[in-house]
Amino acid sequence: MTDKLNQFLANRRSVLMGGAALGVTSSGLFGRAAMAAPDTPISFIGWQFQPQMVEENVAIFQDLYDENVAYELVSGDYPPIAETKLLGGQAIDMLYAEEDRVARWNIAGWTRDLEGLPGVEEIKEGLYPASLSSLSLPDGRFAAMPYYAGHLAFMYNSEALEQAGLAVPTTLDELLDACRALKEQGISAAPFNGSWSQQWPALSWSLFGTWYAEGAQVFDADGNFVDDDALRKVLEFYRSLYAEGLVVEDIMTQPNEGIPAFSSGAHVFTFHHDYNQSVFNDPELSQIAGKVKNALMPGTTQSTFSWTATYLMGANADADRVWNMLQFFGGKAQDGEYHVCKKWALTFGLGSAHKELMADPDVVASFSRWRDLDVTNAQIEKATARSIAKEIWFSEWDLYMMQQAQEYIRGTGTTDELVEKLASQAKRLKSEYE
Repeated sequence: MTDKLNQFLANRRSVLMGGAALGVTSSGLFGRAAMAAPDTPISFIGWQFQPQMVEENVAIFQDLYDENVAYELVSGDYPPIAETKLLGGQAIDMLYAEEDRVARWNIAGWTRDLEGLPGVEEIKEGLYPASLSSLSLPDGRFAAMPYYAGHLAFMYNSEALEQAGLAVPTTLDELLDACRALKEQGISAAPFNGSWSQQWPALSWSLFGTWYAEGAQVFDADGNFVDDDALRKVLEFYRSLYAEGLVVEDIMTQPNEGIPAFSSGAHVFTFHHDYNQSVFNDPELSQIAGKVKNALMPGTTQSTFSWTATYLMGANADADRVWNMLQFFGGKAQDGEYHVCKKWALTFGLGSAHKELMADPDVVASFSRWRDLDVTNAQIEKATARSIAKEIWFSEWDLYMMQQAQEYIRGTGTTDELVEKLASQAKRLKSEYE
């Protein structure tokens, strides 16, 4: 089972060596030749998630629109590689981006906003508010179409909790006490697990989700770092988990974001990407399938961090052609179907920024098999978008924060010292970019 899970995760988030472009040309997928396809292809780059399926989607788009697309798979660490390509002058018409690059790449002049394009206002009205915020520039201009939408979710092994006679924790203190009880009873040697590596979808998402659940601002509306009791409580919570041996010692270097570890049944609680609950409850991939439940994040507000990955339009793209492609990949095609978004939802459990799609009977039925949708919907309503990610300096601060937080969690320095470092770094970076 472990081998099968690792293979699944490798396929889902595969790290492919080399950076060869995968050229995709019109295929006549629906039984007709795309004779009217333009000679000049739309240049499209994307990261290493299911490239074969992306190729299939490109082929469908080309057939549906009589188009010509050159798709390039970017292997390795996507954001800096994409920035290197853009800095080098590579003409890119459409590209993937996480929300912390939307404003950064727009300000650099590499991408354009989508305001004024046909149907934009209707699209905006159908998005969840948190996703609309993530897809917009600091001044409110709509600048991206949604790839998928997710949030940090609280999950637990219901069988282990019942065995210990414990209720589902609703606060961080209750969660710590439950972990201590589970360890003392011998039910789990390391009751908590999560993704704590120095990567933006790992420790950063985990900390921000917990900060928002406890009611920490982290940054105010003007982009200033906020030192408050909630922020400190979360940092000390993470340090306590590590210091008391309530997590595995190698939690910061676990393979595949700790997904195989939690799937093994060795742990009871996790903060993780919401879509990974589909893995935890898959009997072919997990030893605790059917036992993993979701609950609201423990904390004072029970909010969480929500994110929306995106598709962007290049600054010099042919707007008519690329807007068709953005809508096909990030919304509805001209035939009224959510070709790509629905496929991601049904195949991999990826949520959508489109309220209509999340209410689709097929999606509801699929998602209901592996998570409590009432809890999920309640969590989404409470979720907080990370608006500070619109600041062009944020990604640099975020990496620094993870480096310093890891050392702190391991026992280096005091909470006062860490908070001072984070505040000083934010102030320095903000002044450098102003």
